[in-house]
Amino acid sequence: MKPEKLAARLFADWPAKVLSLAAALLLTLFFNLTRLEQRTISIPLAVALNGQFSPSSQYPHMIKVVLKGERDVIYGIREDEVSASLDLAGFKGEGIYRVPVKLERRGNALAADPLELRPEPLEITIGLERRLSRKVPVTPSFKGFLESGYELTSFDLVPAEVDISGPAGLVAQTTDISTDIIELEGKKTDFSVDVRLIKKDNLLEFAGKDSVIFSARVTRSLNVKTFTGVRIGMKGLAGFLSLAETLPTGNLRLHIPDGKESNLDPDGLLSVDLSALTRPGIYTVDVAVRQPEGIIVETYEPQTVTVRIQNIGSGTVGRLPGSIHPASAPSPAPQAPAGEQQGGTETTEAKP
Repeated sequence: MKPEKLAARLFADWPAKVLSLAAALLLTLFFNLTRLEQRTISIPLAVALNGQFSPSSQYPHMIKVVLKGERDVIYGIREDEVSASLDLAGFKGEGIYRVPVKLERRGNALAADPLELRPEPLEITIGLERRLSRKVPVTPSFKGFLESGYELTSFDLVPAEVDISGPAGLVAQTTDISTDIIELEGKKTDFSVDVRLIKKDNLLEFAGKDSVIFSARVTRSLNVKTFTGVRIGMKGLAGFLSLAETLPTGNLRLHIPDGKESNLDPDGLLSVDLSALTRPGIYTVDVAVRQPEGIIVETYEPQTVTVRIQNIGSGTVGRLPGSIHPASAPSPAPQAPAGEQQGGTETTEAKP
């Protein structure tokens, strides 16, 4: 066929041919579009900061990303091959900002084609505030009860304080950090556990580890009881001496294990030792306490008592130096009768 005839036939009815070609292209495009599918994944949202500021408003820590492409392509992409972030490092002042979500591809997502990625939402509103750091104490959180008859007498937390950081206003309001629940149910021996720390707000961060070591001391429970009017016993007084006045009574505060209270006689627990007294006089002596087995004496009173010692059938009184102290300063001694010797701090009363 001659070139002239070929050209004439090629360009004959060209509007119809152009329309036909456009229709074919549209059909091809539509077919390709119908072959593309969508898949939605949730991935962590990272926040890049400059160290001077901290987020002061809540923001999503996970974000949805829509993947659009051929089925085999989009389902061949793992969630860790797409990352989402907010870049706040360039902001130099406190305030509220709208920041676009930035997506990056890795691995299979980098080579996939065709592939369209779209974050939802496209932008996030976030506040920035000056960053503050400080130490706060750790407070344990308990659940349940120890075995019947046992009590938690003491515990330790290591460390007892932790470093927190975050927006200045929130950090200033935070007085302590609580631990995760520490289970006490049924325990009757000492125990230790590594327990996680709980943030009161997601905007707070821990500078070090996010856990502490909790160590507990568990003992048998004791009933605390106070006894009043307890008789103070006397021992060691020489046979030729006697008390001129009745001893006062005392008070005791005891920790008593279950089952031992019925066998306890408080009148036998307080006593004074008068064996060092060898002559009449007025003395201040220590009160001793006997601690029965398994019972803890928390406190008792009096710690000392003043006693007046006399000869049996005599009015002679005196004082002894040493570990047993006089109750008052000695008074001037009267003139001793003829033939009787006076020595030391001893005094002799005139007989009627």
